[in-house]
Parts: sequence; C-alpha cells; structure tokens
Amino acid sequence: MSLLIIRLLVFVLVFWAGWRLWQYWQGFQNQRVEDQNGKEGHESMVRCAHCGLHLPSSEALKSGDHYFCCKEHREEFNSPDSQDDDKN
Repeated sequence: MSLLIIRLLVFVLVFWAGWRLWQYWQGFQNQRVEDQNGKEGHESMVRCAHCGLHLPSSEALKSGDHYFCCKEHREEFNSPDSQDDDKN
C-alpha cells in the first residue's frame, strides 16, 4: 500500500512541475510578443507638401506647418519663385 502512495505522490509532483513549467513558458512567450509590439509602435504618416509622397513623420522634414520628403523639395517649396507660380 505504501508503494502505491509513493507512486501517486511522484506522479502528482511530476504533473505539478510540468504544469508550472508550461505556465512559465506561456508567460515568457506572451512577454516576448508584447515587447515586439511595443518596439514596432505606430507612427503617424505625413504628406510631402511638394510631391505628395506619404512618409513617417520621424523621417519627414518640417517647415512651418508643412512636411517634406527631402531638403530639395523643402527649398523649392519655400523659394520665392515657386510661391509666385502658385499665385498665377
């Protein structure tokens, strides 16, 4: 009879250890997924005032209320010649 109880206790101990290991693994996987989602982050997109290209706001150049994809477009947009063309 005592051998049966020992086997039952070993079985319960092994089952409990496996259950805890599985819970630990699931928590680790969930934390990893949350970390990856946090790193990706969602960033707003802005439109180049000169050519209309959409790009992330962190990569855009800002001048006043306008965003630009490159310095050439910013300079062209802000040059007096282009503003005269817009009025005609």
